[in-house]
Amino acid sequence: MKPCIVYFSRTGNTKRMAEAIADLTNSPMFDLTSTEPSVVANYDLLFIGTPVEGFRPAKETMKFVEHLPKAEGKKTVIFCTYALFKGITFGTLEKALTNKGYKCILKVSKKVLKPSKPADFSRCIEEIKKVLMT
Repeated sequence: MKPCIVYFSRTGNTKRMAEAIADLTNSPMFDLTSTEPSVVANYDLLFIGTPVEGFRPAKETMKFVEHLPKAEGKKTVIFCTYALFKGITFGTLEKALTNKGYKCILKVSKKVLKPSKPADFSRCIEEIKKVLMT
């Protein structure tokens, strides 16, 4: 499996989670603000990460997903960081990805209250490991 990680991060939390996933999977990371959506065509597993803003995915993330190339059953893992509640973040992203032909195989999240304090993403990484081993 050839994975890549695409993320948007406003405070650095989602970027740190993307880095933890990249360390696990030895995958390239792309900040979606400086990446063309077509880059994902070269990979068969897409990790896509967003902060939760207003109980939804960040607008930048949704705009990126809108421009993704169509896929036929390409697998995806959605991840997010949040301070209060995830709200409808996963449902909104999964629906948009499904409409593009992507199949969500896992959703992981981490509550992070202080951007300046390092977060422990080990539970999320363990969940990802389990899915990658199947």
